[in-house]
Amino acid sequence: MKGFLELTMWDKGKAREKCMVPVRLITAIVEDKDGTFVETGRDEKGEGTGIFAADSYEEVKQKIINCEV
Repeated sequence: MKGFLELTMWDKGKAREKCMVPVRLITAIVEDKDGTFVETGRDEKGEGTGIFAADSYEEVKQKIINCEV
């Protein structure tokens, strides 16, 4: 699907559910020892909101590069 990334989300410490994230909503990607945080916005306190993905930083980066927006 054009303009979307398919990521595997963490659920209670296990990689479980897949989700589709619109590339246009991604504001940052942060590498973590347990996966990658894909930021899609800010909450009312100014903290990043988004998806904690099991995919590595490099995997997410490559998916964005290969994405046809």
